[in-house]
Order: sequence, then C-alpha cells, then structure tokens
Amino acid sequence: MNKNRLIFYSIFATFHLFLVIFAFYIESQKDDFNFLFSVLKWISVMKYGAIFGLILVSLDVIWSWILNRDSQKEKAALTHELNTLKAKLFDLQEASRKTTVPPTTKN
Repeated sequence: MNKNRLIFYSIFATFHLFLVIFAFYIESQKDDFNFLFSVLKWISVMKYGAIFGLILVSLDVIWSWILNRDSQKEKAALTHELNTLKAKLFDLQEASRKTTVPPTTKN
C-alpha cells in the first residue's frame, strides 16, 4: 500500500475508534438523564460526523474502483506486449528455419 492509502485508512480507523468509544461512553451513562439531554444538544455535530463517515466510505469505494480500473488497463497493455513479443519470436523462429533448410536438388 502506498503512503496516501495508509494515511486514509488511519483516518478511517480513528473515526471508527472514536465511534466505538463514544458508543460505550453513552451506554455507560444511560441512567443519567441529564447527561443524555446534554448529548441531545450535540446531535447536529453527530449528523456531521455521520456524513463525514459516509464521505470516507464513498472515497474508499471510488479510490478502489480507480485502482482496479488502472490495474486492468495495465494488465491489458502487458498482455498485448506479451502477445506482440510472442509473435516476433515466432517470426524469428520461422525465418531461422527457412535459412537452415538446405535447398532441394532436382534430378
């Protein structure tokens, strides 16, 4: 993996780690209604966090699609080059066979 991809996945993992810690913290405070009402004030921030998570997932899907497309193009180019080299090798072998075959004599 390249450096940009590792940075992206570290941000993605940090985001999910924050979500897990936040969920456990909220669950531990579920009996404290004052705390839950104070968390209710932060719902708009949580919406933006959820949108940020969806953007990260979308970026990962798009990035994977682009990498897959590029690798398929590269594979097709390499296959074409391999076939071209095989054809050239075949032509060289045929040319060497024609020069090594002695001419037939007529009697």
